[in-house]
Amino acid sequence: MSDLERVAMLERINYLTMEPVAAVTPGAEVILQDDVILTSSKVYPLPEANHACLLRTDPRKAEGLIDEIVAYFEARGMPPVIMLSPACQPADLHQRLLARGFRRQEPDETWMVMENLQQRKAPKVEAKVQVRQITRAEAPLFAEVMTAAYEMPSEYADVLADLLAPSIGLPGITHFLAFSGGKAIATLSLMRWQDYVTIGSAGVLPEYRRGLPILAMAVEVLTEAQRQGVKTVLGQTVLGPLFERFLRFCGFSYAFKRVPYMLA
Repeated sequence: MSDLERVAMLERINYLTMEPVAAVTPGAEVILQDDVILTSSKVYPLPEANHACLLRTDPRKAEGLIDEIVAYFEARGMPPVIMLSPACQPADLHQRLLARGFRRQEPDETWMVMENLQQRKAPKVEAKVQVRQITRAEAPLFAEVMTAAYEMPSEYADVLADLLAPSIGLPGITHFLAFSGGKAIATLSLMRWQDYVTIGSAGVLPEYRRGLPILAMAVEVLTEAQRQGVKTVLGQTVLGPLFERFLRFCGFSYAFKRVPYMLA
């Protein structure tokens, strides 16, 4: 498998892990086609939930595919966003997007991967942090922590709780809360497809982002993935080099970057 085919495989698997969640989440949609992947959410209007990606088509069909993407998002009242990875084809897609009025957005999205999870030994972390899977009744608490961690308006918490609740208990979907001194301080979700899991909903309250709590949660969640028989873990971040170094410390390696373009 070539490097670009591997990027395409990992990118597609990411959305395969998301399909079961989207199927039960009100207003959410994930469409996987051979030439493009589309994801949208009527109630969560941020680019990470509303974009097209993995465009792979013949140069003669590229403009028509972009037309379809624009029409898809405009019909939903959303600005069209296209995430370009090294696997996208044709190679001049970024030039085509700029010529049509799209503008590159910041920051880039870095994809990290941890392979051979079954052969890895988890480090011991001395931290007074308890990590456990949540129940459906704890959806509001998970949403409250995630909203604060992402520094979103507090009114989003009720919406997030309603979006989260239907996926709790689904096969292959696990949501975690971390507690310190009895206080919920961090969130994280695992979404599984075959031997792969994608990490999502990762958030830590600002005052707990340094030190051992975040590492303790990462170790506990990865250990749970290991118990489930997972072989490969995927994750994405837009937090920059410092957090990428932390992920490398946890055992992840760099996979590729995606660049977002939005129609102005």
